[in-house]
Amino acid sequence: MKLYETLGMAMGIALFQPLAAKAAGDLLYRLSWRGVVYSTVNGQLSARGISERDFIQKAATDNGMDPRTLVFVYRPLKHDTAVVRASDGLFIADVIQMENLHTDVSNASQTFIVRQIYLQMEAPPPAVAEVMIGSAFGIETARYDASGNMISDSFHGTFQYSIDGAVYSGSFATGGRVKDTSP
Repeated sequence: MKLYETLGMAMGIALFQPLAAKAAGDLLYRLSWRGVVYSTVNGQLSARGISERDFIQKAATDNGMDPRTLVFVYRPLKHDTAVVRASDGLFIADVIQMENLHTDVSNASQTFIVRQIYLQMEAPPPAVAEVMIGSAFGIETARYDASGNMISDSFHGTFQYSIDGAVYSGSFATGGRVKDTSP
């Protein structure tokens, strides 16, 4: 089993190298992800708090990194979330995808968007598909320069999803920008 996990991680890193290269110059915004996870433990309903730190810790553990050097971000041009290195925005791991299935209602200039999103996660190896886990609702405001390039973004809302028999519910909000100077 240990060999399978090691090979799976090595393949995952190899597959994500091209993604890391393409991520250079991404717009990245810190993302707060707070809520409660409900599950059954020893026949009793259990509730505990969750936050973006849980995603960061998993990515740090999976990649042998110090979690204090990582941040959880929203990538508005890709409509997804990731863990990146705080110092330069280097892509470390995908977390939740929002880009494939969503409905946007917006003004003509795309600066105010009401979005309903189906949340997806990548299926564990050897599968190559994404797995639908739940949904989110949010309001996104963006600013663009005269050339049409996004210069700022704010996104906040609520989420609800289920993974491995546990139910997650809470809210999210973007914060400050993380500058992407990664190679």
